[in-house]
Amino acid sequence: MSASLISRGSRQQTKIAKLLTSSPQCDVNPMRRVADSASLFSSTPRSPAFVQGFAASQRCYSSVLPIDMIKDSIKSSLLDEASKKDSSFWDEKRTTNGPAPALNGHEHSQSVDIEQRLSDVVDVDTPINKPDPLDEWYLDALPTHDSSSLKGSTAGKISIQIPEGVAPLDSQINDPFNLSRPDVNDISATIGNDLVGTDHPVLNSAAKYFFNSEDGRGKGKQVRPVMIMLLSRALMHIDNGLETSSPRLTHILKSQRRLAEITEMIHTASLFHDDVIDDADTRRGQPAAHKAFGNKMAILAGDYLLARASICLARLRNVDVVECMSTVIEHLVRGEVLQIKDSRTGVADMEGYLRKNFYKTASLMANSCKSAALLGGNVSPEVVDAAYIYGKHVGVAFQLIDDALDFEGSALSLGKPALADLNAGLSTAPVLFAAESHGQELIPAMARKFKEQGDINLALRCVNEANGVEKTKKLAAIHAEKAIAALVAALEPSPYRDSLVHLACRVVDRKK
Repeated sequence: MSASLISRGSRQQTKIAKLLTSSPQCDVNPMRRVADSASLFSSTPRSPAFVQGFAASQRCYSSVLPIDMIKDSIKSSLLDEASKKDSSFWDEKRTTNGPAPALNGHEHSQSVDIEQRLSDVVDVDTPINKPDPLDEWYLDALPTHDSSSLKGSTAGKISIQIPEGVAPLDSQINDPFNLSRPDVNDISATIGNDLVGTDHPVLNSAAKYFFNSEDGRGKGKQVRPVMIMLLSRALMHIDNGLETSSPRLTHILKSQRRLAEITEMIHTASLFHDDVIDDADTRRGQPAAHKAFGNKMAILAGDYLLARASICLARLRNVDVVECMSTVIEHLVRGEVLQIKDSRTGVADMEGYLRKNFYKTASLMANSCKSAALLGGNVSPEVVDAAYIYGKHVGVAFQLIDDALDFEGSALSLGKPALADLNAGLSTAPVLFAAESHGQELIPAMARKFKEQGDINLALRCVNEANGVEKTKKLAAIHAEKAIAALVAALEPSPYRDSLVHLACRVVDRKK
């Protein structure tokens, strides 16, 4: 919370006093006072002086209206504000009243390299990485009538258009999981044995829960580490200054391998927290962490993983990468806020839903790929941008296919119960597509989060009639093609580049 906003908190007691003194006996319309306080909370941070003032107003309210109703009103107002795309909650510019003063004779408009930014220019309020506006989701690229009109779609099967110059999939040459196996095979073991050690036995067991499973199911698909290491190897082919076994190359690959481990730790921490919030029963084919260790220990284990990931991130000693990956953690929180907002109203728009999915899923892939490029040595800004675009669109496609599989898969194939999203009251992409043509009957069920008898069957019927699952897969294919196009345009041909193309295809084609 910025100092400039907090400084205004001391004035809020006066504002609350005005609300209260309008009637010493507290006979003002109670619901209007609730709305006034909710508005006050949503627009101003809660400093100690402000909290003290609100405590006084709470005592007055309590004689007229239950305090729980007041708290719910305030919470709703805060969630409404935080979920807006342009909410001031997330505005970095609000941290200062004006530009920071120039130091050592450097003007802010002057272009400086990273060493100068670190040593000469102390401007802690200026982001290094330009934020993504998140203003293009390619919904208009979907066919509006004939389901077979999508380029690359044949006989109801969604396929990806592979550009010329990309070699066909070959399990011995460019299969993404085979090619990356030497780099990622023991990542879970390294995290569990070397990076996540703690003296507390229960916390230690909880933090290692998904990394040291005996049957291997707990480690998941490892798409993110595979993506990072394949991209890291592909980048070697555009840096002519790298020699095949040079100390510099060894250092770069070691840093990128550590980045892959950090990414997996952040992802796993988010699963610990998500499963507590959603009260999930299973994850990756085994009991969710909070079912095995309890809610408190699962949350602490997630926090501990984020702390360990932050330490490892700092040791990479690359400020661009630190900012890039730290943004992911903010995005995870923003995504969860948006999901909480949707779970309270039951209804979301498609663009807002895709934006939430970016925050919760695609941001980690996008920023991890970007960070791998930043660690890659002599890499141009165009290649760094292409790495980000690839990760972003593969991440969007990944979550869309997850949405589709929730309607098509089984508990055995998914590692979690089928229709888990509907049963949790969540309206995912297939439902939102169905609501475009069946809104009159479907939106009321969405608003009540499918809690009444027959609501889930109604949603299944509407999704089936509107081809909601197929439209979801087609949108995923469109995003996968955007990822592939950016990658092929930026990277030199190599088995590693081609394997990334086939990885994007596999994300769309997968069955679990």
